[in-house]
Amino acid sequence: MSSLSARNQLRGTVSTIVTGGVMAEVTVDVDGNELVAVITRHSVERLDLQDGDEVTVLVKATEVMLAKGSTRHDELSTRNQIPGKVKAITLGAVMAEATVAVDDNDIVAAVTRQSVERLGLREGDDVLVLVKATEVMLAK
Repeated sequence: MSSLSARNQLRGTVSTIVTGGVMAEVTVDVDGNELVAVITRHSVERLDLQDGDEVTVLVKATEVMLAKGSTRHDELSTRNQIPGKVKAITLGAVMAEATVAVDDNDIVAAVTRQSVERLGLREGDDVLVLVKATEVMLAK
């Protein structure tokens, strides 16, 4: 795969594919965490995705949200809710970058500085990484 600007590139294995008329839902196991990608049916066919295929899950840092704590929020429509621990926070004037350790992977979230301050996020805090399934891309 050529170099990409997406900070979050996680290797995983396709566990299920549900194909509809236009879109498909692809579930990927990344070190025991389930990530769901909703992509076009055409993309599934073009990539020739099959159960058991190794893929790279791609998520732009700006598409990652964080919630404090490690308990899943069933009242949210966000399918991808992955528990992790804040590893580092870099504050800018307007934006902040939070690096979250999830098992053997790091997931980077680019969020507003105001959000970091409002949540009182600190290194070592338990958080949920939240990503809408429509914001997850796959590469093979």
